[in-house]
Amino acid sequence: MRSTALRLAGVGAVIAAMAIVPVGAAGAGGGPVCPVHALDKAKKPVEITFWHSHARSNEEVLESLVDQFEAANPDIDVKLVNQTTYPDTLDKYRAGLSTGDLPDVVQMEETVVQSLVDSKSTVPIGACAKADKYPLDDFLPRAIEYFTLDGQLQAMPWTISNPILYYDKALFRKAGLDPEKPPATLDEVREYSQKIVDSGAAPHGIALPARDYLNEFFYAKAGQEYVNHGNGRKSRATKALLDNKTGRAVWTWWKDMEDSGLLLNTGTNRESIDHLLAMGNGDAAMTIEASGGLGPVFDVLSTGQYDHVEPGVGPMPSLKPGGGVPVGDGALWMAKASSPEKKAAAWKLVKFFSEPAQQAAFAIGSKGGYIPIRRSALDDPALQALWAENPALRVPYDQLESGPTNAATVGSVIGDYQGVRDAVAEGLTRMFAEGVSPKQALAGAQKQADAAIQAYNDRLGV
Repeated sequence: MRSTALRLAGVGAVIAAMAIVPVGAAGAGGGPVCPVHALDKAKKPVEITFWHSHARSNEEVLESLVDQFEAANPDIDVKLVNQTTYPDTLDKYRAGLSTGDLPDVVQMEETVVQSLVDSKSTVPIGACAKADKYPLDDFLPRAIEYFTLDGQLQAMPWTISNPILYYDKALFRKAGLDPEKPPATLDEVREYSQKIVDSGAAPHGIALPARDYLNEFFYAKAGQEYVNHGNGRKSRATKALLDNKTGRAVWTWWKDMEDSGLLLNTGTNRESIDHLLAMGNGDAAMTIEASGGLGPVFDVLSTGQYDHVEPGVGPMPSLKPGGGVPVGDGALWMAKASSPEKKAAAWKLVKFFSEPAQQAAFAIGSKGGYIPIRRSALDDPALQALWAENPALRVPYDQLESGPTNAATVGSVIGDYQGVRDAVAEGLTRMFAEGVSPKQALAGAQKQADAAIQAYNDRLGV
């Protein structure tokens, strides 16, 4: 492990000089052999380190599952390290390429696929599946396709989610709306919001953060790719596809909603929960947030602090009916720097987390917020009972399974993903805070995103 880390030190130094968020190194990911049987002759026990970023009830589920894994595999010890957030995890991983302080398994968000492949620091999960003759046909195709690049499954989709509509059924009733029929399109969001405000049910129809990631899902549900070259999957992305008919329609809706007072803009802060608090405080009847928040949201509601809220869940509204969404949230990556026996142990842990029973457990523990990546997980009696008791909690799963599977809904792969998100965030800020028109703001975001993509590719020499 130490010698491999030293070989990676040069890569880490280059990354630090780049001063960009993603991990980067020239070249595409390869297909190294995964030593899935290296545990057979290893000195026991084998300790592996797992970095994650789960909080509250989701972390409790994880700890319980790790206890089960260790009980079933007494020769493997799992050291859990909570890195708090995805950006913190990526920063720590990037630093570890220089210091050698790398995990054996790491949970990363969906935006890092291209940059981690470029780093050449991971073992593709597909190599382990091939070496172990591990079938993937039971997995949700869109989840597998998202984390597939260069013809190889790079990471195992794990705790995945997608954005959904959260709404207050009580306020819907007060406004004369059907509480079992949430809006399906952005036009319907406007219509519902007008009724909510006109009735006095709430000061605003919807509270919405000016989040860069929401923009990606608005585009995907409209069938619009986010970057060129098949969303970066046919070949490396070289240009963003932000400034187009779809983008202008979404941003114009967004700005008009705020200008009319129907939408409460809660800003661009990625850590803020003001949009959720706005619902809790009765300032708005709807918001959009990742389904992974269902567990924490229901935990807060169970305290009685917001007992006036009757939570409802619906698919994310879009420009037009239908459409599909890519996956969001966490996948499991394995580090190439680990010793063969640690790789074998890590693969065993990845397989354990991917089994139907464990996938069902995470779905149940997160109140349906994390989506089972195995279709056979739906046969779990406890998960069936959860969805039968509250069918709305099945919405995230059904949303991921619905709609066409194409380049737009599989999702984009971008080297400097954060650079593109920063460009979108700045464009939204200019539109909302500086009075720039949606057309001008979007054109500026396009230019900045293109520059970020090009700068990343230039640094890699590709």
